[in-house]
Formats: sequence, C-alpha cells, structure tokens
Amino acid sequence: MTGTDIDDTTSWQRVASRASHPSAVPELLGPGELLLEIAAGLGRVTVPFDLTTTPPQALTRELVLSTPIYDVWVMHWPAGEAADLHVHERFVAFHVVSGELVDEQHSLTETRRRTLSAGDTALVPPATPHRVISTVATTTVHVHAKDPE
Repeated sequence: MTGTDIDDTTSWQRVASRASHPSAVPELLGPGELLLEIAAGLGRVTVPFDLTTTPPQALTRELVLSTPIYDVWVMHWPAGEAADLHVHERFVAFHVVSGELVDEQHSLTETRRRTLSAGDTALVPPATPHRVISTVATTTVHVHAKDPE
C-alpha cells in the first residue's frame, strides 16, 4: 500500500461521511426533521458528563456548534431541575444522552407528557408551550438542536 492509497481511502471516507450527513440533502427532510437527525447524531457521540467536575447545581448550557442553519447545545440537568413553561419560535429537537427527561407540551385543551430516556429523541413544534423536567436522581444530559432565533 502506498501513501496515495491511504489518501484515496481517507478522501473517499470523508466524501461518504459528508454525503450521509442529513444537511447534505435538506430538501428531502420535512420541517424539523433535519434538527431531529442532527440532535440524534450528535447525541450518540456526546460524552454524558465530564468526570473531572462536580455535578451541576443548576441547569447548565454549552453552545457546541453554531451555523447559519442551526445551533447545538449540550445541556446538563441536575436531579429534579425543571424549566419554566416557554415557547420556541421555531422547531427544537433534543436527544437524551444520559438520565431521563419529561417533556410537557401544553395546548388549550390538554397537557401531553412524554418520558424520554437515554437514546430517545424528540421534536417540539414551533409555538408549542412546553417545559422540560429532569426526573431522575442523577444528572441528565441532552443535546439540544434548534434553528437560530
């Protein structure tokens, strides 16, 4: 094997990985589906927590990727932490890396609760009042992908 063979393999792998990324064909995805794919993909490779630090005492957010199309945050939820009821102007997707979250979505007639465990991904449509609650006794980590607002 020559150095050229290695370069050709590496080039091929690079092109293949770009081609399989959901942003390569956004027109094939419906509203919010691109964010679901991004959150799930990055969530599968996100480390649940940094072992060198102590667990957070409050909800912490870290912007890890910002593009003109979407932003990605990693969020750490202490046990029992809950977000206030809020609304996003655009789609939001999140993927639970570790722990468990309950997403409450509110309408005029009902409250829909869904429990999301590690490996689950969810989409919140625009203008949907919702809140997120950490329901386990340990820190919960999730990847949050959204259109920049």
